Amino acid sequence: MNTVSRFLADLVFPNRCPCCDDFIRWDKLICGKCHRSIETVYEKACPVCGLETCICSEENFCDRSLVPLRYETLVKEGVLSLKRGNNKNFGEYTGKLIAGIMKNEMPELEFDMIMPVPMSPASFRKRGFNQAEIIAGEIASALDIPLVTDVLIKLDTDSSQHYLNKSQRMRNITAIKIKETDLTGKRIIICDDVITTGSTINRCARLLKNSGAETVFAAAAAGTKLR
Repeated sequence: MNTVSRFLADLVFPNRCPCCDDFIRWDKLICGKCHRSIETVYEKACPVCGLETCICSEENFCDRSLVPLRYETLVKEGVLSLKRGNNKNFGEYTGKLIAGIMKNEMPELEFDMIMPVPMSPASFRKRGFNQAEIIAGEIASALDIPLVTDVLIKLDTDSSQHYLNKSQRMRNITAIKIKETDLTGKRIIICDDVITTGSTINRCARLLKNSGAETVFAAAAAGTKLR
């Protein structure tokens, strides 16, 4: 959202922190208290899968990952406010956070495009937006690379991944498809809001690699800490 749109929207719908719901200035994404309380965890995470508890295997198709936050407490509230459509600030906040880390700490990396993990048409109609695309859009703007949303697609499935058992999850993941396209030599970022087992984003990476992608970098706002 641009500056003018944000200011005008605040006149009708006063801006709130997505993590604690306190009122904040129209030009802020979260409140200062929540910003200071949120700690990054990517420094101690696996650089390949991006999680504190490594989930890498020989079937991993991502070359590198960045997952800066842990999905708990304030971060969880921020993600849920984004998913529910109550407040999209956290998507912009985490997109800027990811892009900042990449520019400052990974300047050697170069990319040709970024793609959000796709949402099924039914889910998109229900929600009205793809939360992964909001995060990806901020990264695309900061890194000055194209945001591509028409290559990876997802067919309609029974339910959200969160509520499915293992076999249903596998069917849900294989519902992600790729349009016939030549990605030979392309360096691609694939973006999601939360990584749990990594199976969804790994499915996307596999499809991209099969279409010729040279490297696939996974980025997500938060990851769960597996026990």
